[in-house]
Amino acid sequence: MASTTEAAATIDDIQRDVQALRADMAKLAAQVTQLLSAGGSDALDKLKERVGRMQDDLNETVSEVGERGREALGDVSYRLGEALQESLQEHPLTTIALAVGLGFLFGATWRR
Repeated sequence: MASTTEAAATIDDIQRDVQALRADMAKLAAQVTQLLSAGGSDALDKLKERVGRMQDDLNETVSEVGERGREALGDVSYRLGEALQESLQEHPLTTIALAVGLGFLFGATWRR
């Protein structure tokens, strides 16, 4: 169950990062409005600089989120594999019956 807890914590981290990104975008929108109302080429240069920084931050955040998601998925799949091996060793017929049943359900769902 540790992997589920770790995956949930990673998902919570990702959600916090996305919320922070949304807040940053809201700030940027307010700053753009303020700069555009001030007018002038100086304001446009500042706007370009801030948009560039926001784009860099966004790229970094997306990269970090993707890496965390891959790590969490890898951890969960590894632990799932371990659990399946243990289940096969302890209850081979039950595990095979469950696998066949799930395969049937996925197959029936996939055809629809």
